[in-house]
Amino acid sequence: MERIFDQKRQNINMSSESLRKRYPLHWLVWYNDYSNLDTELQKNEHDIELKDPRGRTPLMLAVTLGHLESTRVLLRHHANVNTENKEGFTVVHEAVSTSDPELLQVVLETRDLQRYSSRVGGIPELLKRIRDTPDFYVEMKWEFTSWVPLVSRMCPSDTYKVYKSGKY
Repeated sequence: MERIFDQKRQNINMSSESLRKRYPLHWLVWYNDYSNLDTELQKNEHDIELKDPRGRTPLMLAVTLGHLESTRVLLRHHANVNTENKEGFTVVHEAVSTSDPELLQVVLETRDLQRYSSRVGGIPELLKRIRDTPDFYVEMKWEFTSWVPLVSRMCPSDTYKVYKSGKY
């Protein structure tokens, strides 16, 4: 009987060791070892967006477990707040479910900053594309109609005219 328990203990240890090697950031988050997590992330050797078998990134796991310091470390290293797990839950959903107002505030502030940065960062590329686009004119007309008498007269309709001439 003792032999069976030893074998099971060995299997558990092997599983733990393989998990630690395959998901090192998740492992550090699980144990809320945020100082070593920061050290590992500074090395730039691991994929901060790697998902575990349940579809959670290290950030999502940290938030789910309510580990505020690990969450802060991951956010300082630019972990994506807008990622989803297999069930479609985001980091914000997980933060709300913890009922920790400080954790939720940190996540929401970072989410808003990441969204703003990605939008603003795309403006130069958009302007370059507009500048490189040949001159054009487009006219778009839309209208609502109805089979009910007189309703079509009250329904909105409009025509949009878009011109591009020159650099901008």
